[in-house]
Amino acid sequence: MTWSWRNRVMSGFAAMLLGIYVSYAQTPERQFRRVSELTGLPSGLYLPMRIGKTLRSGKTQSGSAVVVEATQRVPVSENSYLDRDVRLSGEVVSSTAGDGTAKHPAVLSIHFSSVSYRGKAIPVVTRAVALANLVDVGATSLPATGSTDRGNSNAASWTTRQVGGDEVYRSGWVGDVCDSTMRKVGFADFYGVYSLPVTMDGQQVPRAMGVFSTNSQGLYGYEHGATLESSAGTITITSPEKRVVLRNGDNLLLEVVQH
Repeated sequence: MTWSWRNRVMSGFAAMLLGIYVSYAQTPERQFRRVSELTGLPSGLYLPMRIGKTLRSGKTQSGSAVVVEATQRVPVSENSYLDRDVRLSGEVVSSTAGDGTAKHPAVLSIHFSSVSYRGKAIPVVTRAVALANLVDVGATSLPATGSTDRGNSNAASWTTRQVGGDEVYRSGWVGDVCDSTMRKVGFADFYGVYSLPVTMDGQQVPRAMGVFSTNSQGLYGYEHGATLESSAGTITITSPEKRVVLRNGDNLLLEVVQH
């Protein structure tokens, strides 16, 4: 190999490395910064949370403490995020067993009053967007039904289905989230799944979706006839069965409406 040919090869290799570096420097991971102290949350922010203790209406007492934890990174502005060290605290405000009929349903109500992050807590008011049973939650980490990925052992490149029907097309954990018409409605990375940016406090901010689709609403995987209502920070699940049961591992999608 002549010197000039070797020089051209090395120059090309150096340019390739520079291109990789520039690309890496411009990824969202490099542009975003982690919030070090919680001062407030914008209205419209989504908080995907995991229930860590089983609650049973009629058995769990009113006044019992409830703490739920974030399942992924949560963007809070165009260039900052909260890591998974986010917790919501509240209490059970109503817990009654039913008799197995619609006339006397089982009722479980929870009121979340504060959000904590890295040792600091502030008041918050939320509304429930959706709630998913742990079985439905678990299915979101598997290759989607009919996907060719079922023969692929690399989970970082699976196509998966969110609760509610959106599909996530990953390659090395990164990829698009598409609805049933193959329209892009969000994106995914190593740290979670997000909607496309929406306006919050005058900024364009992606919503953290956790296991949920961008159009998820209501209950998933619960008894037929069960309903979800949310008002003034209180979440109420009503069921024609004898008990409402929220299990350890169920996931909840909340929206901040006031802070």
